[in-house]
Amino acid sequence: MRRFRRLGIAFATAAAVLPAALPGSAARATPPPPEPTTPQAGLHRAPVDYDENECEGATAEEGDVYAPPKTDTTTGPAPHHRSLPVKWPRHIPDVKEAVRMLDELKVRPFSSKGYKRKYFGSTCWVRHGIDQCTTRETALRLQSVVPVRLEGRCKVVGGRWHSEYDNRDMADPAHVDIDHLVPLRHAWGSGARHWSDRKRREFANDLTAAPQLIAVSTWANRRKMDNGPERWLPVAGAECNYSEAWIGVKDYYGLSVTSAEKEKLQQVLSGCKS
Repeated sequence: MRRFRRLGIAFATAAAVLPAALPGSAARATPPPPEPTTPQAGLHRAPVDYDENECEGATAEEGDVYAPPKTDTTTGPAPHHRSLPVKWPRHIPDVKEAVRMLDELKVRPFSSKGYKRKYFGSTCWVRHGIDQCTTRETALRLQSVVPVRLEGRCKVVGGRWHSEYDNRDMADPAHVDIDHLVPLRHAWGSGARHWSDRKRREFANDLTAAPQLIAVSTWANRRKMDNGPERWLPVAGAECNYSEAWIGVKDYYGLSVTSAEKEKLQQVLSGCKS
């Protein structure tokens, strides 16, 4: 029996379960109003070839946060140290489970033809509960390893996050992205094109059912972009959790894998401890 329920069961109750599971929520999730996204003159933005630019990190007024701070002297792969505890999302399968799930996933060609970000929601994130905090704001609160500092009810202005993708600690939410572990474009090309708008919106805002949303550094997320594991993996020491989480999301949502993707995941899992 699968650990993760299939769409037919999960989505029937998702609208009721998700708001109740989040801090300060008690009402149905609704889309937030659109926010201004035009950058100011002279300020740098994330690469234009990544369609999640305007959904993450700092607003245009907060300047160039898409390059590491000048005090960062790291020149190679992130050092193998940790000052903050592990903070991967919940419901990541273990190695044995991930191997079984991967074996059962359908292998199909990938095509993102026809993909548009708006198919996963007309705005970047939905709002939840009575406080009407967005998914990003809620995820920042859930994945900080210390209590966050808030401005008003929702806006997170301080906390501590550890980016598992590049082993970097962040204290400024402007340097934190809430990454879709399986990118939306990748999901579209793996089966989500056949879902309803509601299912795609729930996938893009899934904080409770599958390990789909994770707080990472803006720099790591810009390097990953929309790539699958056959083209991008996090730093050494994080590949196992990442691959297991990737498979967990694919299994829960019934998404397919390509032969190259499956081969790479099998290679990673073969080196993971049971």
